[in-house]
Amino acid sequence: MATYQRSSPDVSRYCERRGFSRHVCEGGFGYLLGRWTKIVAAVEAGYGLLLDEYLNDLDARRIIDELATHASDEEWADVEAVLPSLDERFVEATRPVSACAYGATDEQKSRYDRGRHWYYFRVPQDLSLVPDRERWP
Repeated sequence: MATYQRSSPDVSRYCERRGFSRHVCEGGFGYLLGRWTKIVAAVEAGYGLLLDEYLNDLDARRIIDELATHASDEEWADVEAVLPSLDERFVEATRPVSACAYGATDEQKSRYDRGRHWYYFRVPQDLSLVPDRERWP
């Protein structure tokens, strides 16, 4: 995975305007790809956190998509060099669900689309370790 010293000015400004965490604003794609790598590994190993934590984890993937239009060509080329393989691993370790993991109200409010926001419509294959299984779609 590429190591990013700083995000491009456009990415940094966008992150600050959107009020993203300091880690996202300062680390940009490097932070987000590192985080997505850890999330994918956790799902592969048997996810054991709460649904709310899973949703927060999925938001990292959405932010990568959101930043795509603000990335420099070089930044995005680095992202595209690793993101497809991470996404493929995530798909293999998850199963599709009929409802958005956020629920119908948030799905509609945030305009989550099954095609564009596909990760919100998948849950880990193995939910045996999660303490709140009854809340998951």
